[in-house]
Amino acid sequence: MSNDTPQSGESAELRHRAEKRLKRQAIEVAGSGSATQTQRLVHELQVHQIELEMQNEELRESRAQVEAALERFTDLYDFAPVGYLTLSADGTIRELNLPAARLLGVERTRLAGRRLRSFVSQDTRPIFDSWCKDVFATQVKQACSIDLVQESLPPLAVQIEATLSPDGREARAVIVDVRARNALEVKLRQAQKMEVVGQLAGGVAHDFNNILAAMILKLEIWQMQHELSAETRSSLTDLEALAKRAANLTQQLLLFSRKHVMNPERLEIGSALTNLFRILERLPGRDITCVHLPGISELWVEADPAMLNLAVMNLCLNAKDAMPNGGTLTLESSLAEFTTESAQSQPEARPGSFACLRISDTGCGMDDDVLEHLFEPFFTTKDVGQGPGLGLASAYGIVHQHKGWMNVQSVVGHGTTFRLYLPLSAKKETSPSAAPTGTGQLPPIKAQNETILLVEDEAALLLVSARALALLGYRVLSAANSQTALKLWHQHRDEIDLLLTDMRMPKGISGAKLAEILWKSKPSLKIIIMSGYNMERTEGSPFGQANYTFLAKPFDLKMLLETVRQRLA
Repeated sequence: MSNDTPQSGESAELRHRAEKRLKRQAIEVAGSGSATQTQRLVHELQVHQIELEMQNEELRESRAQVEAALERFTDLYDFAPVGYLTLSADGTIRELNLPAARLLGVERTRLAGRRLRSFVSQDTRPIFDSWCKDVFATQVKQACSIDLVQESLPPLAVQIEATLSPDGREARAVIVDVRARNALEVKLRQAQKMEVVGQLAGGVAHDFNNILAAMILKLEIWQMQHELSAETRSSLTDLEALAKRAANLTQQLLLFSRKHVMNPERLEIGSALTNLFRILERLPGRDITCVHLPGISELWVEADPAMLNLAVMNLCLNAKDAMPNGGTLTLESSLAEFTTESAQSQPEARPGSFACLRISDTGCGMDDDVLEHLFEPFFTTKDVGQGPGLGLASAYGIVHQHKGWMNVQSVVGHGTTFRLYLPLSAKKETSPSAAPTGTGQLPPIKAQNETILLVEDEAALLLVSARALALLGYRVLSAANSQTALKLWHQHRDEIDLLLTDMRMPKGISGAKLAEILWKSKPSLKIIIMSGYNMERTEGSPFGQANYTFLAKPFDLKMLLETVRQRLA
C-alpha cells in the first residue's frame, strides 16, 4: 500500500512539524553553547521519529483492514442471491447491487436516477404504488409481489420488501426472484388437490364396491334357480358381466386413491422392465421403436408386480397414443439419490435412495392446461368412447401406494417423459394370505353344520351374503356392526367356527380389531377379513398375519365359497 494516503500524509506532516520544532530548538541550544541540551534534544527527536513511525504503521494496518472489509462487503453486496436497492420517496433508484440490475435487465451504471416503477408491469403497478406509499408512511417492513418487465422477455415474478431508513429519507429494499418458488407452490397445490380427489374417489369406490358385491352375488343366486328360461338366464349373465366390468373400473379408482389391495414382494426393477419390454414390443403400433436401457446395477424394491406392471403399461400405452405417426418409446431404470437440498426441487420428493423408472416418448407432448389435470380420474383428451380416462390416474395411485411419486415433463411437439420414483428395499417382507382364485367351476359344497358370524355394515351386502352362505349350507349369524357382533359372540361363542368381517366399519371398532378381540377369546377361531381397501399390515398384532385370510371386494359367489371352504378346512 502507498504512503500517499490521507492517514500517512497527516503522519508525515506531524513528523515534519516536530522535526522543524526540534531542529529549531537544537539550533538555539547549539547557539547557547550547551552540548548537554543539544544531545537531549537530538535524543528527543529520535524518540519522536520512532513514535511517528509506529503511528504511521498502525495507520497503514488500519487502512488495509478498512480496504479488506470494503472488499468483502462489495463481494457480499454484488454477489448476494437477492437484489438490494436504495429508493427515494418517489421510487427513484439511488443505488443497487448487481443481482438487482440483472433482475431489471439493465446495466447497473445506467440505472441510478431511474424510477423503479418504469420496470413494473402495467398489471402490478397499482400494487407497487400502494406498497411504495406504505413504505414511506411507517417504519414497519412492507412487502408485495409484482411483475417486472424486460425487453423481449416474459414478465418476471418477484417479491420486494423494504424498510424505511432511520432518517426517513430513503427505503432499503430487497428484491427476490420467486418464479421457482411459485412453480413449486403450483405443484404443491396440484398434489394437494390430487390427494383430495383421491380421498373422494376412494370413498366412492368403497361404497360402490359394496353395492357391486351385493349385485353380483344376487345375480349368481338367481342363476342357481333351475326354472329360469334361457332368455332370462342369458340376461342375468349379461348383467353379471356388466357388474364385473363396473367392478374393474372401481378397482382403477381404488388404485388412484391408493386403497387397492397390495400383495408386495421383493422385486428387481431391471428384470421387471425387461419382461415388460418383451410385451411392449409385440403391441401394435405405427413405426414405433421401443428402446430399453437397463440400469447399471440391481435396484430392489418392495412392490406388487401386477400393479407396477399395470402402472408402467398404462404410461406406455399413453405414450404410444401420443405417437400416431411413429416415434421412439424408451424405458430406462436408474438409481436416484436425493439430498435434503435436491429434494426441494420436487414437491413430493424426500431425501434418500430411490429406483427411478423413466418412460419417454417422442410424441405430440402436452401443454400446461393438460398437465394440470393429467392425473385426475376421467380426464382424457381422447374422443368419447376411446377410454374412461383412468389409465394415468391409476398409474398415479399405484406409484403413491408404493410410497413413491411421479414427475412429468412435456413440451408440445417434442414428447413427454414420466419418471417414477420408488423407495429401495433392504429386506423381504411377508404379506397377508390372499383370497384364492377360482378355476371357473363351483367346487362341491361341503358345509358341515359350521356357524359363521358375518359382520358387514352395508345392509344389502349383508343380506345377500347371508343368503348365499345359507344356500351353501352354512348357519349364518348376521351383524350390521361390531356391537351387535360382540353380543352375538357372547351368546354363541362356542358354536361360531368362522368370523367373516368387513375391514372398515363407520361405527364402533374396526373389523381387524374385532377379529383380534374374538381371537383372544377363542384362538381356534377362523378369520376372514374382507375389504376393497388396501389391507393395513398387522404384523405387530397379537393374532398375526398367518391367522386370517383376506377377501377382496367385490367378490362373486365362487370366490366367496372357495375362501370360506378353504379357511374352514
